[in-house]
Amino acid sequence: MQNALTPSRRIDPIRRTGFDLAALFLLLLLFAAIALFAGWSFWHTGRIYTGVNVGGVQLDGLTRTQAYKRLNETLYQFPLPPVTLVYDNQQWPLETTQVRARADLLDAVNRAYLFGRSGALLTDGVDQLRAATRRAEITPQVAVDQEALRAAITEIAASINRPGMGERTLGDVVVAAQPGVEVDVEATMQGVLGALQNVGVYTMVQAPLVIHTVAPPPSVAIAAPEVAAASSFALLVLRSSEDDFAVALMPADLRNLALSTAPLTLDEAKVRAYLATLAAQLDRQPRDARLRFDPDAGAVTVLTPSFAGRQLDVEASLAAIQAAVANGAKDAQLAVGPVAPAVDMNRIAEMGIRELVASGTTYFAGSSASRVRNVEVAAAQFEGVVIPPDGIFSFNEIVRDVSSANGFEDSLVIWGDRTAVGVGGGVCQVSTTVFRAAYEGGFPLVERYNHGYVVDWYGEPGMDATIFTPTVDFRFRNDTDAYLLIDPVVDSINGVITFNFYGTRPDRTVTVSKPQITDVIKPEPPVYTVDEALAAGQTKQVEWEKAGMSALVTRTIVENGATRTDILKSLYQPWRAVYLVGPGTPVPTPKAEE
Repeated sequence: MQNALTPSRRIDPIRRTGFDLAALFLLLLLFAAIALFAGWSFWHTGRIYTGVNVGGVQLDGLTRTQAYKRLNETLYQFPLPPVTLVYDNQQWPLETTQVRARADLLDAVNRAYLFGRSGALLTDGVDQLRAATRRAEITPQVAVDQEALRAAITEIAASINRPGMGERTLGDVVVAAQPGVEVDVEATMQGVLGALQNVGVYTMVQAPLVIHTVAPPPSVAIAAPEVAAASSFALLVLRSSEDDFAVALMPADLRNLALSTAPLTLDEAKVRAYLATLAAQLDRQPRDARLRFDPDAGAVTVLTPSFAGRQLDVEASLAAIQAAVANGAKDAQLAVGPVAPAVDMNRIAEMGIRELVASGTTYFAGSSASRVRNVEVAAAQFEGVVIPPDGIFSFNEIVRDVSSANGFEDSLVIWGDRTAVGVGGGVCQVSTTVFRAAYEGGFPLVERYNHGYVVDWYGEPGMDATIFTPTVDFRFRNDTDAYLLIDPVVDSINGVITFNFYGTRPDRTVTVSKPQITDVIKPEPPVYTVDEALAAGQTKQVEWEKAGMSALVTRTIVENGATRTDILKSLYQPWRAVYLVGPGTPVPTPKAEE
């Protein structure tokens, strides 16, 4: 008989106690989690869950009424999406007043409130945890007056629609059939509406202009006697060697272009206007090359190839048409000539790009991730840009549209009399750096504006340049005899951006003075605004005070033995501090002026 106290039957009391404690601990954790979840849900009864945003605006713990009020106060001043219809490299912008668009803030508030309230316990718990830790973004839908949108598209369609023309045989001349085109207004409108539902309130919207081809009518043969009876004019075909382009001027067309009929004399003004419409089809802008310079090897390579454009010579074409009419010819040759690019990749050896001419550097360490991203996106637009001798550098022409469609993100921007969230915050870091390189290199400034107030990112006052596409630009002129290659270098890790200009260094020395500060104006007393999202007694600063001032910077340029100076004047307005405070928080009383 086996002893009851053998090791195989013995239960270790220490191990059993450990198991019991672990189970008790897990049970307590479960109860704590349930209690925490219940308390969290109870606190948010009738409130939007913490971590839910609408259009970048935090609605933590607000009721729907409070959230709707906050959105109306915060989002009303931001522009709704600009809408552009596109087709075959052409664009037709729609004005906001035409489409009568608006953000549906009430729907956004309701969706924000329902976030984490699907009724599925596990799903809701996961959504609430995700919002609290990583934030959940609700994008307001954009409501559009469909009748106004339809009317705007119909107006555009009227300028594009063209009926088809069947093949015509007039005597011994055959005019090929031409299909017509017709804008599908309803399909275009549905495309715009669909695009608007998938973007935020700060995003540019591009939608295709839906165009259908209309089959030409049946062929028509007109006997020569009938042609003569119908008109005393003959058919004239205008041809171009480019793309085998040809267009026929029917007798009725010639009659409309005629100044007199006996003999046939063309109205030059009408023919020029007609040729201008052909130029829109024939002309093509040249593309400049973008280049890269290796300072170690002193070699220039091609980043983006150039190509020549073409242009219709209206006056030469007019003369050819007049000669054809006078001689009774059936054809007239349109004069289409090449347009050389300003930066031709086949002429690199003549450009004089061989050394560093000027350089400018600014610092942005400590910027938000979105601001860093905007600096990177904007700087990349300038890679390999080349400015010909006496050419004008334009920041806005290169960056073009600062919008989310072009890769820019929401960040802090100067908006009127305050700092706000908008697309492209940080782009002025790039424009200021380009300005520094141009200014310290002695290049003539064509257009430059300072910021509205002193911005810490740019160091000393008076050495900044703001832009706002497309109206506020920064421009300078390349006054050297060589081409000027722009090379941006961004160190995102250390927060440094440098613009290097390569070309042929002129015989000049540039000295830039320290800014002379005058007319200092103290900012107004701080503003305290109640924010119901903050707890009682809590204060959050959102604007920092800056004194207003006038900053004068003197640039002295010694070139070829001659000395010249210019003064750069910057006027900065005072900027007062702004605080958000929780309900019932006491605020300081402004001190009386001494």
